[in-house]
Amino acid sequence: MDESNVTQWDAGLAWPEQHAPATAPAPLLGRMPDYLVRHYAWAYLWPVSVWFFDHQPIINAILFGNYRRIMDATLRLLEPARAGRTLQIAGVYGELTPSLARHIDDLHLIDVAPIQLAAAKRKVTALGRSIQLARMRSEALRYDDASFDTTLMFLLLHEMPAIARRRSLREAVRVTKPGGTFVIAEYGENRGRHWFHRFAPMRWILTKAEPFLGGFWNERLDDVLHECAREVRRGVERIEQVDIFGGFYRVVRYRVL
Repeated sequence: MDESNVTQWDAGLAWPEQHAPATAPAPLLGRMPDYLVRHYAWAYLWPVSVWFFDHQPIINAILFGNYRRIMDATLRLLEPARAGRTLQIAGVYGELTPSLARHIDDLHLIDVAPIQLAAAKRKVTALGRSIQLARMRSEALRYDDASFDTTLMFLLLHEMPAIARRRSLREAVRVTKPGGTFVIAEYGENRGRHWFHRFAPMRWILTKAEPFLGGFWNERLDDVLHECAREVRRGVERIEQVDIFGGFYRVVRYRVL
């Protein structure tokens, strides 16, 4: 990757001390997340992995054939034509980011990994479109309050430990304008209804590959998000939820208050 791009993106990783957001503990500023390096380097940081997983058939297979259904539901709830200034929090394998870039002129993408930013840039540039890229952590966004009309997290939260999830949700709400839209595409809650939840070997496989998924499954996202919003003196209202694959996945649209 071009070193000038690395330097540009690295400049966005850490806040100058006087501008660091109040919700960002000092240890978060300026380094790669330990949980990412320890548990997901093989999936998101190795060049051969990024090349391999960023093929649509591969990522679709990982999601049991549901990538397009999740993406289509996300695009519908996001309403790209009316999304305004939009922030995608973390890079995504597959067609989602190029699909957003086709319809959103003011699209911003943050990720902590330069290799993920480079992958997104290649896909969007191939369409003749542009995207604003910045390297930073989702737990410590380098944006002012109420900076975006629309904010998106796509299959990110289940890959974080609980503390990082909450910090990231607080930041996402903080940077979204009152009356703005916050869309989350994720695994559904484990209520024992889907056979993947009931079948112990499948649970073992999934939680072995995704070490934080078990904890996320057992959280009530609405409740957690309401708590996180209150911590930044904001509110949220769930507008619509789409269940996919029998509720194993979900896409939720919230209005930020």
